[in-house]
Amino acid sequence: MNDQVKELIMAGQTTVYNQVLIHYQDLGLDNDDLVIFIQINRLQSQGDMASPALIASAMKVTEKAISTRIQNMMKKGLVNVQSIGARQEFFDFAPLYEKLIEGKGAQVDNRVVSTGQQSRREVMKILQGEFGRALSPMEMQTVNQWFDQDHFDPNMMTLAIQEAVANNARSLRYIEAILVNWKRDNLTSPQAVQMANEKRRAVSYQTGNSRYQKRTQGQDQKSAGPKPKVPNFKFDQF
Repeated sequence: MNDQVKELIMAGQTTVYNQVLIHYQDLGLDNDDLVIFIQINRLQSQGDMASPALIASAMKVTEKAISTRIQNMMKKGLVNVQSIGARQEFFDFAPLYEKLIEGKGAQVDNRVVSTGQQSRREVMKILQGEFGRALSPMEMQTVNQWFDQDHFDPNMMTLAIQEAVANNARSLRYIEAILVNWKRDNLTSPQAVQMANEKRRAVSYQTGNSRYQKRTQGQDQKSAGPKPKVPNFKFDQF
């Protein structure tokens, strides 16, 4: 047995009830929430404190994004936070298991449109409101293709429309490009998009700081210029 296999075994494993994996969306959780739930259980089963900083480090996202999601779980009544010492907290998921056993699903947030023909009409209505005009037959055909051929989620369509409007790009081609990119990156919920944006902003902020520091150092070196030479005088010259 090589060292890597030993390390894998010694790291242990985290057990998750299959009913949680099957019904987590019925409880109002998305894929990212599920990973946070698993990370919390992993850390606490090891005897560690499941701090947002540790979870964020494991998931490669910002600490703020993790804290926001945990707060949302608390608002949905899925987790209790108990203080177990100075600056130490324990996440108790007993409420989640109780809802699971009783079959009481939580209300899913951000449901902006329904399914079926109603969602199709709603998306077109939102587009017409943002464009300030009626859609052309070709534009309506494009929206129908989003539903029938691309199978984009109506909620993601609405979010993409909002993103395009925020960027002052009111065109179906721009909106479709956003949807294609999200699908490629496996961003399947508004929450996932939010976490990806926060992660991107964090990377951009760090990169910007690094570039600023390098530029500042370069300017300091240029402003300093070459050191002046001090002439050596001999007293017998005067």
